[in-house]
Amino acid sequence: MESTASHTLDTDHALALATLTLGAAALVLLGVSHAAAAWVGLLVVFLGAWSQLVSRTRPERFENIVGATAGALALAIGLAQGGLL
Repeated sequence: MESTASHTLDTDHALALATLTLGAAALVLLGVSHAAAAWVGLLVVFLGAWSQLVSRTRPERFENIVGATAGALALAIGLAQGGLL
């Protein structure tokens, strides 16, 4: 019997991993530049929303929520410190 599950990295999971990775990067950028953290956080929020829309599995959705939340937190802190200027 053949397995129908593919163990390769598909586009949806790649988007979820990108959201998670960029969300973590946005939080790290808070220590370097609030403006850069705010811009990356804004990007992550939109990327996470799109990735959540096209995700198919629960692990992808979990990664999307964690990454987008990290991005939103970095965006909020960056904006409070004068980011996006």
